Amino acid sequence: MKKSLLFAAAIATACAANAEVFNYTFDSTDNAAFPFIVNIMDENSEVYGGGGNYDLVDKYGIAMPNTVGLPVLNTPDGEEKGVLDLGLGISMFDGVIYKLTPDAVVTKTDVYEPEDVTAEALEYPFLSWGEKGVTRTIFMPGWGSLDAWEDKDYNAAVEADWVACKNGVQFTRLGTQGIVSRGDTYFQYPAVTGNVTVTVWAGSNLGGTANPDNLLEVAVTPVVDGVAGETIVLSKENPVSKRYYKLDPITFDATGKSVSFRVGANNSQLNLMCVRIEGEKAGDAGLDNIIVDNAADVNAPVYNVLGQRVNENYKGLVIKGGKKYIQK
Repeated sequence: MKKSLLFAAAIATACAANAEVFNYTFDSTDNAAFPFIVNIMDENSEVYGGGGNYDLVDKYGIAMPNTVGLPVLNTPDGEEKGVLDLGLGISMFDGVIYKLTPDAVVTKTDVYEPEDVTAEALEYPFLSWGEKGVTRTIFMPGWGSLDAWEDKDYNAAVEADWVACKNGVQFTRLGTQGIVSRGDTYFQYPAVTGNVTVTVWAGSNLGGTANPDNLLEVAVTPVVDGVAGETIVLSKENPVSKRYYKLDPITFDATGKSVSFRVGANNSQLNLMCVRIEGEKAGDAGLDNIIVDNAADVNAPVYNVLGQRVNENYKGLVIKGGKKYIQK
């Protein structure tokens, strides 16, 4: 459910002096690199194997971390289109597939047992998707450069747009079970507050079935205090194929609020290189700040962190209406 943001208009104010800068790239050189991605790049890694691309979600709708696939699309008997498993998130910290409910447990399958998300994992993004559909998501090492701009494929289109990054992630069409959406798969970043600026470096491959409309569009959705706002679309006219661009930054006044950002494709192929978020780290980086949920109802049921329903006599951490509380 989307709600208009009180601060939806962009603000020209510069970030506060105490703002932190997080460069979310797929390399090991920045303060917010993805440990899971760095691990699978290791030539000795069982999941990467020393070469080639790696599907975080493959073309059949299977999430692939830790060498084990988890179906996120299932086609019921007699139906043509797949049914999506919602609320999943692949941690870029540890590669675990979590069920992103407020109690944050791994989805129960034949492979995964319930497991609490760690506080450290909440410092990193999750790859997730919503009701419009999941799409194929490919980690592609070897893009760009770390030292300087080079005039070659998968580098910045112009030197002024260059950012130090060596790898990328591509959102492309799923191409199976009737689902081809690219519009609702995204990385969801940890929460920040204060005067916040978001800058995205991204490109696209043009033409063919992957991007027949030759578009470069990035969907950025703020999630404020657990509620998704209106999506802002960043775009580049007449993009060069297999090159990336520094898109126009967007700035918000999130003072007194907790805001995380979803960054993904907007119905076209997307090559995501880097997301830079400048802001103050939110005091509570818990899942209650990044999961969309309605405001708590006084009559809403109460659950413990294991997802078991409890009453008012239960003492400890509980979840009510999608928010965490200490019940004394």
